[in-house]
Amino acid sequence: MKFDKSFFEAEVRDGFYVTSEMKQVWAAQLEVLNDVDNACRENGIQYFAEWGTLLGAVRHHGFIPWDDDMDICMKRPDYNRFLEIAEKIMPSNYKIYNLKSHNNDGNMVSRIINTDQISYDAEKLKKYHGVPYVIGLDIFPLDYISDNKEDDELQSNVIVMISSIMNVIKSIQDNNVQLDEENLTQINMQLSQVENICGVTINREDDIVQQLNILIDRMCGIYRENEAEYITIMLLWVGGKNYRFPKKYYDKAIRIPFENTTIPVPYAYDSILKKKYGDYMKLVHTWDSHDYPFFESQKKIIENAGVDINKYTDDYRNYNQFKNKIEEIRIDKEKKDYKDKKMVVFMPFKAKYWNMMAGLWKEYERSGEYTLIAIPAPYYYKNIDGTIEKFNDDKQYPEYVKIVSPENFDFDNEYVEKIIIQNPYDSYNATTTVYPQFYAKKLAMCTKELIYIPYFETEEINPSDMRAYVSMDSYVTMPGVVYSDKVIVQSEGIKELYVKKLSEYFGEETRDIWNTKIIGNGKHYIEMENSDSKYDDIPEKWKGYIKKSDGSYKKVILYFICTNDVLENGHRVFDKIKRSMDTFLEYEDSVVPLMMFESNIDEILQMENPELLEDYNEIKMNFTQYIVNENELDKAMNLCDAFYGDAGSEAQLCRNSGKPVMIQNVEI
Repeated sequence: MKFDKSFFEAEVRDGFYVTSEMKQVWAAQLEVLNDVDNACRENGIQYFAEWGTLLGAVRHHGFIPWDDDMDICMKRPDYNRFLEIAEKIMPSNYKIYNLKSHNNDGNMVSRIINTDQISYDAEKLKKYHGVPYVIGLDIFPLDYISDNKEDDELQSNVIVMISSIMNVIKSIQDNNVQLDEENLTQINMQLSQVENICGVTINREDDIVQQLNILIDRMCGIYRENEAEYITIMLLWVGGKNYRFPKKYYDKAIRIPFENTTIPVPYAYDSILKKKYGDYMKLVHTWDSHDYPFFESQKKIIENAGVDINKYTDDYRNYNQFKNKIEEIRIDKEKKDYKDKKMVVFMPFKAKYWNMMAGLWKEYERSGEYTLIAIPAPYYYKNIDGTIEKFNDDKQYPEYVKIVSPENFDFDNEYVEKIIIQNPYDSYNATTTVYPQFYAKKLAMCTKELIYIPYFETEEINPSDMRAYVSMDSYVTMPGVVYSDKVIVQSEGIKELYVKKLSEYFGEETRDIWNTKIIGNGKHYIEMENSDSKYDDIPEKWKGYIKKSDGSYKKVILYFICTNDVLENGHRVFDKIKRSMDTFLEYEDSVVPLMMFESNIDEILQMENPELLEDYNEIKMNFTQYIVNENELDKAMNLCDAFYGDAGSEAQLCRNSGKPVMIQNVEI
């Protein structure tokens, strides 16, 4: 699969900092998905995105930012067939991990993995984007619920009975309990009861727990599609008699964007997600950090083996040694006559992040005390083979910023008042780096004061959000933070977490150091985009009905309709669209709707429902001037003042931009 280099950069998504290492793992998981997808397509096996992967596909068009795994599901016949032929249809490096292949696995799901051990094989690293870990995805079987209530109850009772016996035996084995004759006889009687009810033989000389787990799995799938109206993950149904969906929800799959590819989802994904999560558009973080990220245990194995994984390892002794050294250097340089002592050098990470330090530039500019220049630090992508590739920034800095090339500034022989940096990593980032002459320690020797201000803003992190806190390791305990004289973060709440993280890393005795040098007023320096600039680059055809006669602009509503809504609600959707558009146009003096349908709707309606296709074409004809093409979506999202329509990633992106979001209800 092809990934743009920028995909692997750390970034903030929905307020959550996603590490560059996690981006590599996501790419590796997408390679696994791609291989599974190819095998399933070639062999007529249907699968769907499941759990967080389904939610991520719909709400984010990719991974949920704080998620680290992938889940898919298959209806039981497809599930069994895939497991039966996986060895033949998947590339030879793949393994199936489940209760049949591993006797210590009690999960009723199968996991397909790209290898069974950590590997630095060159070909593997190339395919899986530098990730040496075992990578895979979970496959959940979907089973049918009998329409006959008595049969359903019998199935559930048998599964509960087998599970109870299995748990007792497993507890005995795990705790090395020695049973007397009476207890052994009782367990044998229970096993005989299972054998009689299920028509099986349990080998007392083999692993009984594994045999019972396999039997539970078989019992989950005893009913066929023609015997049921509902489908489920059976153990969830047995546990509460609540988790089920009409089987028709899984009759059809539609493919929707997922990162740089597409993934099949059930056509009725809106109803499914509402059942699973309620208001699924509401961002709910996973608070616990247990086993997050999932590869952390594998990473520790590599570290314990003495493999260099480019981890920042300076300790308090290193910190003190450097602070003493830098003090001597600065005292010595203060004695010399540098002509530009009042110069302040800004070293932005990228032009698109200039707004994060723009307020600080303007504050210094207003003071009239300093000469200001900006020197963008050369920035490089790391390749898997150890080489580096220069990043070429095609974005422009504001006209007021005086740009100086790093080649035209002699850092070794200059000593300036302040240097402000945005990149905290030096070389300690999985996928990017800068030249050593621009490392934080080196720059600190060229100035009276080194200041770090992050190039990103996260949401305000709840101290209980341990996944966000774990991710802070990748940008807080870093040279740019540690060796700067001042650190400016967005808020006092974030400052407290920085201080906590650094004190845990360097020792509690260092808390006062971090508390003194970290400032929590960075929000003050973030410059918001000029709202008028969004009108600079809009299609000419829009200008005629967006602009008022007095030169001001009307409010723009992005009206987005998903294919899922059309398939699930049929003709009612188009009736709703007509009513909504008529309402918008009643207020056309002040409001303009820009309407867009999901890009796959033409193709899917042609295949699935020609009558709905006629309704769709009629709507397009009646409101043609307000229709937004796929290649205009980004401009429409930037331009709009509010979102109206179906839940999905477009609504989420508008919400992230602080725009009002209203979800359409066809019943109203």
